[in-house]
Amino acid sequence: MRFAVVTLGSLGDVLPFLAIAKELVRRGHDVELLSNPRFEALVRQHGVRFYPIGSERDADRTEAHPDLWHPVRGLGVLWRHLVAPALKPSLARIEALSRAEDGRGLTVLASPLALGARVARELLPIRLVTGYTAPMTLRSTSDPMFVGAWRVPERVPRFARHAIWQLVDKLKLHPMLRASLLDWRCSLGLAPIEGSVFGRWMPSPDGGLALFPSWFASDDDWPAVHACGFPLLDEPGPLSSELTAFLDAGPAPVVVYPGSGSRHTSGLLARALDAITASGSRAVLLSRHVDQTPEIQTRAAIVQTEVPFHLLLPQAALLVHHGGIGSCAQAIRAGIPQVILPAAYDQFDNAARTVLLGLGVMEAATEFSVESMKIMLENALRPEGKRRAAELGETFTQRDVKATSLAANWLECAG
Repeated sequence: MRFAVVTLGSLGDVLPFLAIAKELVRRGHDVELLSNPRFEALVRQHGVRFYPIGSERDADRTEAHPDLWHPVRGLGVLWRHLVAPALKPSLARIEALSRAEDGRGLTVLASPLALGARVARELLPIRLVTGYTAPMTLRSTSDPMFVGAWRVPERVPRFARHAIWQLVDKLKLHPMLRASLLDWRCSLGLAPIEGSVFGRWMPSPDGGLALFPSWFASDDDWPAVHACGFPLLDEPGPLSSELTAFLDAGPAPVVVYPGSGSRHTSGLLARALDAITASGSRAVLLSRHVDQTPEIQTRAAIVQTEVPFHLLLPQAALLVHHGGIGSCAQAIRAGIPQVILPAAYDQFDNAARTVLLGLGVMEAATEFSVESMKIMLENALRPEGKRRAAELGETFTQRDVKATSLAANWLECAG
């Protein structure tokens, strides 16, 4: 069978799709992954054919933008500088793949923001499966419902929640999409989209894969999706000798990870470290941008750039992170509590669902202080929280270790 996998965003957006693509290749299928060229080396390292859409400059400009992590303006930054430039290249490459003269149809697995693939579904004889990395990418009027950083109060009735989404579409999303997507579709001879782009048109009519388990999130308000679990892709080890020596030299540390796409995090890391050391704990700070990280290498703390989570987190006491779905999943698998500091996108929703499961605590990244962090660390590390995290970690190991295989099985049937 022939597959194209299309995904855009940060490393956390790419890894679940790469895990599935790698499994499809292992099964002998013809697979090509389309994404920003900054991920080419990673994709090829895992034995998957790669095709670039957009440019590294697009990704760098997106990551460097000061509004990228704003809870409202961030989506516009992401759309203009990363997603929109990939629309036409995605369509062109999918069209070329679909016309390959080998008698085999093409199945496309695409992330929700890879809307060039959704346009291709209207123009070409392909089968499109939408892969939803996080619950927030499936629009819902059920609780928890977030609009940016605002959680809609539980008492708000469903009809009012529908009205809120209609306002978001009218005032923010549809104007954002006008020039790059809606007008482009018209130029291709396609009929105007009726109703909400993200709420009604974006989900593929051929079905969808929820790349998270039903026990993490499930909703009757969603379109038809098949939940496969968290498809985790473990990077090769081992841990560095420096980190191994640090871990061996004392009690389990608190790991702090602000996310792969976060550049300006020195203030966050410094406040988190002050709270961790004041609580008598040690810390491992993970940052790809060490130039942004203050000089804090001491006996109580160590700074690392890239570390395999599946090797580090089982040796940690707790994970402090930004609320990315991959980080939530890795901490759940490791059986450790979480302190989540969301800033934008799906992070608030992921954090709220993690808290509802009894796996940790949350506070907006813009609001936490050293004192509030100390309180959150204390609450997250209470015996009942540690016990709940350990129990679910064991359940995760038993039920969800086969998520990648389940996703590949479903795609083979869908194709």
